[in-house]
Amino acid sequence: MVSNPLRLQESETPLSHAIRHPPKVTDNGSELWGLLKAPMDTDLISAQSIMATPEVLQLVEEGLLSSPLLDSSKAENAKSRGLSIEKKIEFLESLTGKVSNRRSRRWINDRLLMELVPRLNADEIRGLFAPPPWGDDVPPSPFSMTNVGEWEKFRNIDMDKQAHIIDSLSGPSTKRRGHVDANKVAVLKAWHRIDCRTREALRRSFLTDLIEGYEACIRAFIQESGDEEVLSLQVQDPFHRLLLHGVCEFYNLVSVTVSESKDKESLKTTRIKKKKMGVVDLPNVTLSHFLKMSKEGGYESVLSFGQVDAFTDSAFKGNPAAVCLLEEEKDENWLQGVATEFKLSETCYLTPIADSGTVNSNPKFRLRWFTPVAEVKLCGHVTLAASHALFSNGLVNSSIIEFETLSGILTAKKTPDIFTAAQYGEAEESFVIELNFPTVPLAEFSSADVAFVSRALNGATIIDIKRTTAADDLFVVLPSGKAVEELQPRFDEVLKCPGRGIIVSGVAPPESGFDFYSRFFCPKFRVNEASRRSGKLSIHLDVQNDRVLLRGKAVNVMEGSLLV
Repeated sequence: MVSNPLRLQESETPLSHAIRHPPKVTDNGSELWGLLKAPMDTDLISAQSIMATPEVLQLVEEGLLSSPLLDSSKAENAKSRGLSIEKKIEFLESLTGKVSNRRSRRWINDRLLMELVPRLNADEIRGLFAPPPWGDDVPPSPFSMTNVGEWEKFRNIDMDKQAHIIDSLSGPSTKRRGHVDANKVAVLKAWHRIDCRTREALRRSFLTDLIEGYEACIRAFIQESGDEEVLSLQVQDPFHRLLLHGVCEFYNLVSVTVSESKDKESLKTTRIKKKKMGVVDLPNVTLSHFLKMSKEGGYESVLSFGQVDAFTDSAFKGNPAAVCLLEEEKDENWLQGVATEFKLSETCYLTPIADSGTVNSNPKFRLRWFTPVAEVKLCGHVTLAASHALFSNGLVNSSIIEFETLSGILTAKKTPDIFTAAQYGEAEESFVIELNFPTVPLAEFSSADVAFVSRALNGATIIDIKRTTAADDLFVVLPSGKAVEELQPRFDEVLKCPGRGIIVSGVAPPESGFDFYSRFFCPKFRVNEASRRSGKLSIHLDVQNDRVLLRGKAVNVMEGSLLV
């Protein structure tokens, strides 16, 4: 018996829901659970003890005892029994609105689960709950029709596939995945320690046995030798020595080749030793295996990329851009896909061009710019970022770089930063990059479209509007730099304006130290606004040659690898 009085509470849960979701019996209902396993008469007495109303109990007793629920005829077929059971379900559901005690309601639900369902055979269960074709011989009930989707899912289960998934999930997949990722990161990190020229030689070399021999010797040296010991190898072939130095760089070792005389013959000896930085970690993936995967398609190639903040001298300011170094031209769909993946305003791709043959010629690269949605013909801050990546990483030995672009030949020149050198002394390595760009002529803008631009700029006062002939941008002059700074454009209206995007500019306040402020909006290329992180640049107009010189600095922020 339950000694504690129960609080009455209305329940709106339908009985069919209770059948699918049987209630849990709490510790306080342990006595009730014992009573529910008793015969029908005891159950009715138990129901009275948990404060069900006499009227409801009388109705339950008359309904259940007068029905064939307790004494079904053996000659009754599955179809008629199914229909009679369904009527009993409807009868019990009719009591739900009259039972105000939650435990009384639970008793009714448990009675169905414990007394009714176990007595059903397979045909009866199909007749009650299964839609056609299992229930062809029995009219489908409303309850069964509500579960048609669940039965269809059950019928279409691929047991072999499900078993395979369960087996894969039961294993230590997380540990295996983490282990594989750690190996990948370690081998890529080791691979990028090798300089570009040697990486290319290793990747295109077919001397697999030679590389494996070098690697086995070096791995044994790392594992067995002390920190001060030196491994000496005599390799006379220049190309073989290049591969040897590449293997040493992969394992983060110092390698130096010296000439030694022996019997009036000059021999080349490569001396290898560990760096003075503690234990050398051996990658689980060897260099020879990595190269094999690359050639067989595991990694077709591994490309380097960096993210550079342009027109700034500190990280997380200026205008960010992704710079990707390619070994050869790639498919345009791949280039666009990578740019979309980066989700930056622009991504550029650098491909080296074979030297024209003159010894003193400047290094040349093919340069292409992509927004997240399309390729563009010209981009200033990304060109500065690309130049900085080449200069700062030692990928060029010249102070001038030439770029072949859709807008013609562009040049980037590395010049000393006089102001920083004066402030920090000659020891400070600081430089600025000067870009030589073509001027962009301006054309008159149709006065009929001024209203569109004014609405897009949220009603800002417009001094003048021009249209650029190259990129088809609108150049809008505002009354002041403050107006430019405080402008809140309506990007939905900018999309309706003619041209690619809108450039706004205004004269800067005298105390700012700048000549003018400028912003650029281009939502048509998924770039609502080019970075608002205080980029700084200097401009010099060469009227005689129709060129404009852009000068600024940049900062490397991150670098990584693209697996192709």
